[in-house]
Amino acid sequence: MHSAIFIDLTVKLAVFQRSFFPVYYPLMQDMTQWQAEVEMHRINLEARSHRNSFYEKLALLDGGSVALVITAVLGPLHGIIKHKYLLCVGLTFLVLAMFTLLWRNLLAVEYEFHAAASTARDPAYMQDSSTRTQARRLSKNIHYSESTGVLLSAIGLLLLLVEVWLILI
Repeated sequence: MHSAIFIDLTVKLAVFQRSFFPVYYPLMQDMTQWQAEVEMHRINLEARSHRNSFYEKLALLDGGSVALVITAVLGPLHGIIKHKYLLCVGLTFLVLAMFTLLWRNLLAVEYEFHAAASTARDPAYMQDSSTRTQARRLSKNIHYSESTGVLLSAIGLLLLLVEVWLILI
C-alpha cells in the first residue's frame, strides 16, 4: 500500500515538474530517448577525455624537451653548439606549443560544462541562445588551438633534431 502511494506521488511530482521544466526524467514515457541521450553523452565524454589526455601528454613532451635541452645546453654541450639561434627558435616554438596546448585544455574544460547542460536539458541553457553560440565558439577555438599546438610542437622538435644533427657533424 505504501509503495503504491509513493509511486503515485512520484508520478504526480514528475508530471508537475514536467509542466514547468522541459527536462527528461526517467519517469517520463520518453525514457528510451533520455537514456539514449545520456549514453551518447557518456560516449562523447569518454572520447573527449581521451582527446584531452593526448594533448596533455603532448604538452608534457614539449615541456620535458625544453627542460632536457636547457639542462644539456647549460651543462656539457655549452661550447659545442654552433647555431644558438636555431636552438633558441626551436625552444621558443616548444614553449609556445606547450602554452597553446594548456590553453586548449582550459577551453575543453569550459566546453564540458556546456555539453553537460545540453545533455541535462537545463532550462536556462536551452532558452539562452548565447550559451549555445558560446559552445560553438569554444569548439572552434579548441580546434584551432589543437592545430596550432601540434604544428608548433612538430616544428620545435624538428628544429631541435636539426640542431642535434648539426652538433654531430
